[in-house]
Amino acid sequence: MSTTGPTLSSEYASPSPLQVRIDTHAHHSERHDDPMTAVVEALELTGTESVADIGCGDARFLAHLAGHRHRGRLTGVDNSAAMVAAAAAVPGVEGVLAAAEALPFGENEFDRTTARHMLYHVPDPEQALREFRRITRPGGLVVVTVNHAGTCARSRQLVIDRAAEHGLAPAAGMVNDMNSTTLPPMMGEVFGDVQIARFDNALAFDNAAPLIRFAEALFSFCGVDTDSPHRTAILDAVTADIRAWFGNHPGETWRDPKGYIVATATVQ
Repeated sequence: MSTTGPTLSSEYASPSPLQVRIDTHAHHSERHDDPMTAVVEALELTGTESVADIGCGDARFLAHLAGHRHRGRLTGVDNSAAMVAAAAAVPGVEGVLAAAEALPFGENEFDRTTARHMLYHVPDPEQALREFRRITRPGGLVVVTVNHAGTCARSRQLVIDRAAEHGLAPAAGMVNDMNSTTLPPMMGEVFGDVQIARFDNALAFDNAAPLIRFAEALFSFCGVDTDSPHRTAILDAVTADIRAWFGNHPGETWRDPKGYIVATATVQ
């Protein structure tokens, strides 16, 4: 079975799949959940701190801070040029192209460092954590979020099963074993004491259309690249599977468990 095809770079070359995933979690979570607010609360901001958001994606988190009149320095770091461009386009936000394991900043340069749902994609997450500690001043906070193991596994498996029929499988390095179980001890090694807030939830779909959109937004993680010659056939098969499920389960909800932790460490 082939594992060639999508890479982390190709997945984040465009913000569109990320936007679909964010919208899905915002509108189809079983219980109301606001990861952005959870991180903001953990950061204990007064409005003047310098903040580095590592793996900033489309910079919506930093845009949120800027929109709420945060006056301190706001820096978004990503290894995708498209995402860095999105960050730089936000007024008051600096976009920096860099890898998490080798950040181009001096020691103690930031008051707060965040890394939200990105350590899964880092080849050496412990080195990244050491970089977060290095760039954060003593007394400053590092806030990291990761999902539970198996988050949204049911939706992902739909795509993986159909991709496998065409010899495709998730590419090595797209997702490592970093999750809500493995992160706390690693952060403990790097920072010492770590505070953990746990959030358990599920995606819940009462009709096929939003689940189909979400499944397609997972394609790259499941081995299906944007220009794959099999993409249309796989999407058609996944669409048929989803519609068949709802047809066979009238009035039922498709439920896919998920969750994450917010881990906070004070730099000593």
